[in-house]
Amino acid sequence: MPAINIEFTVEELDRIKARAASANKSMRAHAHDVLVDEADRLAFVEGAAAIARRMLTDAMARFPEGQR
Repeated sequence: MPAINIEFTVEELDRIKARAASANKSMRAHAHDVLVDEADRLAFVEGAAAIARRMLTDAMARFPEGQR
């Protein structure tokens, strides 16, 4: 399975360890989940923004200035 190595400061690593422990996860599982969740969240937000831009463009075209 592909893997990555990430460097952290001591302070960052301490914060990550504490968060993983509070979620009852290993550091590896926590890091995996955080990275995958963030990638999924960004994809969702970007998709939602694209839909909003299309809807706004349509609304601007359909309703003249003063009726928006």
